[in-house]
Parts: sequence; structure tokens; C-alpha cells
Amino acid sequence: MKYNIWNKWDPLKVCMLGNNYAPEFFNGLTNKVADPLKRICYETLEDLDNYKSVLKDFGVKVIQPELDTKERFIDNPKRYPRGPLQPRDNQLVIGNHCFSSGDHPAIKQKLIEYGGIDKVKFTSPWIPSKSNYESIKGADYPSWEDYLTNRTTKNYFKDFVWDELLQYSGFDQLSSACTFMLGKRLYIGVDFDADLPNLPLEDFYTLHDVFKKFIISTASMDGHADGNYHTLKPGAILSLNDVQTYEKTFPGWDVCYLEQESWHKVSAFTKLKVLNQGKWYLAGEEDNAEFIHFVETWLQDWVGYVEESVFDVNVLMLDEHHCCIANPNNQKVNTFFKKHKIEPVHVPWRHRFFWDGGLHCITLDLFREGTQQDYFGDN
Repeated sequence: MKYNIWNKWDPLKVCMLGNNYAPEFFNGLTNKVADPLKRICYETLEDLDNYKSVLKDFGVKVIQPELDTKERFIDNPKRYPRGPLQPRDNQLVIGNHCFSSGDHPAIKQKLIEYGGIDKVKFTSPWIPSKSNYESIKGADYPSWEDYLTNRTTKNYFKDFVWDELLQYSGFDQLSSACTFMLGKRLYIGVDFDADLPNLPLEDFYTLHDVFKKFIISTASMDGHADGNYHTLKPGAILSLNDVQTYEKTFPGWDVCYLEQESWHKVSAFTKLKVLNQGKWYLAGEEDNAEFIHFVETWLQDWVGYVEESVFDVNVLMLDEHHCCIANPNNQKVNTFFKKHKIEPVHVPWRHRFFWDGGLHCITLDLFREGTQQDYFGDN
């Protein structure tokens, strides 16, 4: 049994840690562009090495995707996706199974070597949001509203449209960044524009038998679920304000709210956001027009949308009593941790505002001790 994940807090024993391109990857670019990118890469790899040491100190086996050190961005700019830095974004490890919706080849290769990747079968098309549907819609496609109404009726669609919809059916909303499994419950965070809550949850049970082990529910939120809240241990949650009605989803649990807690720490972001629409931030490069233009032209798939995320909630539990955090100075968090007998483990992650990913994003839990439990009296 290679995979075993039933919650966020059982002792972590095997974990994938993301990887990144080396500074030399950007050799050949102008200094205005190459220097900040090389600095990001160098410091990112330095922080990843430190994170790996922390994980190993807690008895965690760490596996990482591998990159070809001879590759250079300038040789073929259109070829290179974002590095294999955030394995949680497009993978889901649930119970004793691992799924992938497509990611950097190095991530998939390492998961195949470790324990394999399961496949899901869509018996009817599932496009998780209107924006996704509109991006693939052709002239012969029905409207979004008609798609929702008729999506399980194959004869309603032209044959090639049905086949294309099945091809585009996404597993993205079920990544480990959007999905929290807590014992017998499976919580799926969905974008505000998604109509997923209006689709029958029974759809999930046809994808794979593992989903039949859970009571499934959804909650609307902006961006990935792990950038909005985190379940630390039974009874304790870090959260933004107004993410969901916790009295219904987690009755009786203690919630520490951190609304926009990170943004006063990045005051210059307000200047840069005018130029990059709030997608990313790199200290010291607010006035580097050449660098900003390069990132916006060539690296749009590399950076995310940091205004959706407050990284103080993007943490990794090593066990019920130890939590990896990037910001050791948040007194509100530290007080909450002390109340719940959790020790913060500081892991520097300097460029989370460039990569749009915190300590949870750049890992993927593969094996935790423990079994499926009932935390809500669902038996």
C-alpha cells in the first residue's frame, strides 16, 4: 500500500516536494530579465532544500520530481511549462489512490515510479465551470445552461461534441489543493463562477470506487481551497472570513480567522498590481518594466493570482502537534496554535508571492499513518 491519506493531520511519512528550474535555466536572457529570475530560482531551490531537511528531521521520506539541468529557456520559450513546483495543484491523493489531471511530466513520472496513478472514467461530461466551458465551446455546442440541463443525455449532443466534452472533462476541481478529505467526509472547494453545486454529487461516485467511501459536499470559494482554509486537527481550522458557514460544515470546530492577514506585509504590491493585474509580486522589481513585460509575455502559466490567497492558512501539518508555517510572526496564529497544542515549525518560503503557492501547495501528501475515521458522527 503506497498511498494512504484520510485527513490532514495523521503523522506524515511520505511526501512529494516540488522542484524548480536552476538559475542557469535562464542563461542567455538580458540582465534586466535574467538577474531577478535567477535570484528567484536560486532562493527557491535554497528554500526547497531547507524544507526537505525539515521534513526529513520529522521522519518523512521525501521524493522530488527531477529536471534536466541542461535545458535552457531561450532554446524554446513556448515549450516550457511552469516547473514541477506545486504537485498538489493537479493531483489528488485520496485513501489508497492517486489521480492526476495532467501536470509537468516530471511530477507524473515520479508518481508512476512511486506508486502509480489511477484513472477515472467520465460516463457523462463534467466541465466544472462556465468559464471553462466557454473556453472550449465551438459553434455546435449548446449554451452553458443547456449543457447543464442535458449533460447526461448523450443523444442531445452531436456525436463529436459529446466526445470532445468527455475529452475536456476535468478533474481539476478534485485536486488535493481543492479537496479536503476528513475521515468519512469529502469537502470540495469550487470557484464562485462554478455551477458544480447544482450538479448531482452522485456524479463523483461513478468516477472511481474510492469516492463511494465518502459523504461528499461542496463549498464555493475564490481560488484553491487550501488558500482559503485549512483543517489543522479535529476541532481546529485556520480560515479567511466568509469562506463557508462552518456551523454547518464543521459544527463545533474552533475557527481562527485571518482575513487578508498577509497583504499588509507586501505594501509595494499595490504599485505592481496595476501592471500585472494582481497576479504576482517580487520585491525590488516594481519598476523593472522589462522584467514585468517578460513575465507577463512568457510566464503567465508560471505565476498564479496571489490576490486570491492568504498564505498564512496555506500550511502543512506534520502530525497533530507540529505545523509547517512560512510566517512565524503571526501572533494570532501562534496564540491559536498554543491553545490547540500545536508547535509551529518555521519553513522560510521567500517567493510565495511570485509563485502564488504556499507550503501546502508545494507538497503532496502520499502516505500518512492512520485509517479512515468518523469525526462527525456519520456512522
